[in-house]
Amino acid sequence: MDTETVVFQVGNSLAVRLVGDCKLPRGMRIREHREGNRIILEPMTDAWPRAFISAAGAWNDVITRPGRDEPARDPFG
Repeated sequence: MDTETVVFQVGNSLAVRLVGDCKLPRGMRIREHREGNRIILEPMTDAWPRAFISAAGAWNDVITRPGRDEPARDPFG
């Protein structure tokens, strides 16, 4: 479902209101990155996606996620 929204400013940061199917729980840690003209927001989880695990094949050791020990960035700091 495509929904139109507007970018607005909160303090020194830009923000966008997520509506409809895009709502996220308050306090959820997310990772943001850009792919071409798209800005991707994805939840940070401890588990790897199933597609990644299946691509790893017979690898039996634990694969740690990069940046997991980094503290969350304070959006108001």
